[in-house]
Amino acid sequence: MKETLILKHLDFINFVQQTEGYRVTEKAEHFARLVLDEDLSADEAIASIIESYGLQKKYEEIHTADGLYPDTDVYINYFDLKDQDMLDDVESEIVSVRMAQLILENKKTTFDFDHLKRIHKALFADIYPFAGKVRQMSVTKRTVFCLPQYIDSMASQIFEKLKEERYLHDQEHEEFVDNLAYYMAEIHALHPFLDGNTRTMRLFFLELCNEANWDLDFSDSDSSRFLEADIASLEGDYQPLITILLDVVVPL
Repeated sequence: MKETLILKHLDFINFVQQTEGYRVTEKAEHFARLVLDEDLSADEAIASIIESYGLQKKYEEIHTADGLYPDTDVYINYFDLKDQDMLDDVESEIVSVRMAQLILENKKTTFDFDHLKRIHKALFADIYPFAGKVRQMSVTKRTVFCLPQYIDSMASQIFEKLKEERYLHDQEHEEFVDNLAYYMAEIHALHPFLDGNTRTMRLFFLELCNEANWDLDFSDSDSSRFLEADIASLEGDYQPLITILLDVVVPL
């Protein structure tokens, strides 16, 4: 892969991680670059990351209502890590590699709820038992997301409407951006997974944009501004998100 394209993809990975408060370490970027350049498989890169931390999978099946270890704020994970800072570092590095893998594969797909689940599973299956699974509990982060009992029915409505609109194909720039902002807000509000929703959503919409002959260029974007625009869209104000997307969405 050409260096300019590798840098573009690394910029995307960095931006997506930073939006969620994760930092992409030099090691994470190194392994993501090797995957993008096809010098190393994603599985080989992740095996090296796990070895570098001296970790082993030692998961014993535990079920809690909130998916957290008892008396902690740490999600149950395959490495039995209860140190949140270390888990964040491991997660950031592994997810960066899986993002690189998905970007590299760029498979033709149908943009439905199952595909969103597949992306989530691909990003997080190395770490969490809830990867790719619809959450069974309520989640609140500055707003109340879709209640778990309504997720499947709401997802059906959202993705059926997206299908009816031909996945936003053959639309001019402003129309495409307006519709993209709407679906970003809808899927953000759906928030179908226990964690990792925004990173999953970003990959989903990158693929959808590319399929419609548009690209997402976050190289000059402010991650905190984008996050605030996401939150405003949840409250029904799409304009901040549209304003950002008008600059971010570029011809492929």
